[in-house]
Amino acid sequence: MTIHDDSVTVTTTRTAGRFLAEAREQFLVTDSTGGRGGRSQAWLAGELLLASLGTCAVSSITHFAREEDAALDDVETTVGYTRDATDPTRYEEVALSVTTWGVDEDTARRLTRLYTENCPVYGTISRGGTVTVALHALPGDPDRRGPGVGRATGR
Repeated sequence: MTIHDDSVTVTTTRTAGRFLAEAREQFLVTDSTGGRGGRSQAWLAGELLLASLGTCAVSSITHFAREEDAALDDVETTVGYTRDATDPTRYEEVALSVTTWGVDEDTARRLTRLYTENCPVYGTISRGGTVTVALHALPGDPDRRGPGVGRATGR
């Protein structure tokens, strides 16, 4: 078994299209899109990706501002994506907008550059990264079966 620096476990729930993500004993409810049987009431996968990028930006910029004793009052990010029109399995663009308050433009640029040079989320998204998939097919388990997972038998 490979040991990773960090991991998140996501499991089905008893509600179709709803999942439970767990990291460090912290829980987050997520949903499928409506087109995949979800209710879109909780966070969607693409939104989690955008939130990861935006959170890393705010976290990094505030960290580096404290480290430099910069007069940063606040920072906000807005992150969006555009799907590739010819390949629905990828995003053509991920756009990050950073707004700072309290520092001049040169300081804001430096803090943002430090973020882009140090954030592994930004580095992976901006340059692409290797994704490996390991499959473990186990026998059925009645205790794990519920309405959150449909069966080919029409259930």
